[in-house]
Formats: sequence, C-alpha cells, structure tokens
Amino acid sequence: MTTPDSNSTQLRNQKKSDKRHLRCGSILISLIGVVLFTWVIVHSGPSAVAHQLKALRIALPLVIALSVIRLGLQTRTWSAALMNEGLAVSLRRLIGIRLASQAMGYLTVFGPVLSEPMKIKLLRTPVDETATATFLDNGVYWFTSAMVGIAGCVSISVLKSQGTVSTLVFCGLFGLIMLLIARRESFLVGVTNALGSRSPSWLSKAAKIESAIRKLRAEKPQLVRRMFWLDVACQLLLVLEVAVVLWSLRLPFHLLNLLAIEGLTRCLKMVTGFVPAGLGADEGGAMSAFAASGLSPALGLTLAFTRRARDLSWALVGLTWLAFRARASKQSLTSLNEGTLLCNS
Repeated sequence: MTTPDSNSTQLRNQKKSDKRHLRCGSILISLIGVVLFTWVIVHSGPSAVAHQLKALRIALPLVIALSVIRLGLQTRTWSAALMNEGLAVSLRRLIGIRLASQAMGYLTVFGPVLSEPMKIKLLRTPVDETATATFLDNGVYWFTSAMVGIAGCVSISVLKSQGTVSTLVFCGLFGLIMLLIARRESFLVGVTNALGSRSPSWLSKAAKIESAIRKLRAEKPQLVRRMFWLDVACQLLLVLEVAVVLWSLRLPFHLLNLLAIEGLTRCLKMVTGFVPAGLGADEGGAMSAFAASGLSPALGLTLAFTRRARDLSWALVGLTWLAFRARASKQSLTSLNEGTLLCNS
C-alpha cells in the first residue's frame, strides 16, 4: 500500500532522473556538435580557414550593422503588438529581453522552446495579453521567413535546372507552415474539441491563445500588415548579409544565388536547431549552400564564421543584460526588505 510520503518520494526521484537524462542528452548533443565542427575545420584545411578569417574582418562589422537595424525593426513589430494589447514597454527593455532570451535559446538545446516563454516571463506583464502579442509577432515573422525559405528552394531548382527531392520536401514544409499560420480557424481548438475531456490543461490554454491571436489578426489587419512589411524588411536584411559576405570574398553574386544560399542555410538550420550554438551544423549548412549555388563549399565557412561571431556577440550582450537585471532586482528586493524591517521596528 502506497502512502502520500512514498508517492512524493517517487515523484522527486522521477524528476531527478528526468533532469539527469536531459543533462546527459544535452552533453551528448554538444559533443556531437564539437566533433562535427572539428571535422568541418579539418576537412576544409588550415589555409582555407585562414582565408575565411581574413574575409571575416571585412564582413563582420557590416553584418553586425545590418543586424542592429534588423534588431530595431523586430523590436518595433513586437512593441506594436504589445501596444495593441495596452502594454507599453520601452524599446530598450524589449531589446534586452529579446537578446537575453535569444542567447539562452542559442546556447542550449531547447531553442525557441526556451526563448519564447522566457520573453513572456521577463516582461512581467499579464500573461494572456503578453502571450497573444508575442506569439502574433512570432507568427508574422515565421510566415515571412517561410516565404524566403520557399524562394530559396525555388532558386536552387532554377540554378540546377531541376528540382531535387530535398528542395521539394522543404518547399512543402515551408508551405505547410504558411498555411497553418494563415488559416482563419484555430487548429488547436479543433484538436481540443476532438480530445474532449481528455484534453490536457496546457493544450486548452494554448488553444485559447491561438484563438485570441487569430481573432486579433482578423480585427486588426492594419497592425498585421505593418508587422508583415517590417518583417519582410528583416528577411531582406538577412539576404543582404549573404551579399556582404560574397562581396568580402570578391565573388560575383545575383539575386538567385543570394536567395539559394539564404534559403538552404535556413532549411538546414531548422533541421539542426537543437544543436547548441549550431556548432558544426551551421558550418556544414553554409558549405552545402555554397556548393548548391555553384560556389566553392569551403568559402561557405566565411558566412558561417561571420554569423557565429555576430550571434555570440549578441548572446554576450543579452546575458550581460540579464545578469545586471537580476542583480538590480535582488538589490531592490533587499532594499524593500530593509525598509520593511525599519518600519516594523
């Protein structure tokens, strides 16, 4: 016969076991990334890597400048969605929250599963309104990102004069993402209705948020249109990053190979998003994208190294902001407790 104490002990042991397995899985994935990164570097050769690093000195400042503009545009779209819900948050704070959450997602195996809820938590505003605005912002951005992914797959097919199975699969996947985002009816509401009383509480809550997002999109088409064009500008800035890297390598480029490289790297990044910092996966993806575009695969390392340096720089800024924020909150709490003790005395 089990007792409440034994059930509690079993639950604690189960949680410890789950955490241990998760930690082991994270370490294993990180080791795989290190091995893949080392293989890419060794396979490319020291001379090729040295050449990439020289080009990186030219490309990196320009890519960071483009990412600053993109960060500003993304924050504007998020701010517009929050303002529509009656939540006024300073752009400076939104930038800090975005960079901190992206840093945690980038450096761990959880990716968006960790970064998106973290954005909502760090805002410290009513959860329902914050979640609706944040996921609306994400949905519009993912929609425009899928558009570029499809354009990239089409560009690869044009450059190769034939469609491959992989490009058709990715085109179908991106098309499905766009269809799910654009549809008027709530997908999760249909799932919860089908499950009935067996539907878990978290799924019902997610369905409620999805319904609120689709309702907001129907009621505020001008807001969504504005967010859409700002996000399109963000996607063009990402394509422009590829142009900057090719220019730094003194390579000719045109719209088709820019879209092909950006589209294919985006496809491969989506598949390997669980690898912390994309270690090895980003390098392999960039080399594959350059090869598919008719360029030397080794030159793809410049794009991968440049974007890695950019992402690590923003991650450092985000983690620094998060540390200062936590320290300020702790000091504020300490001061409040001291004031309470003085008043009581």
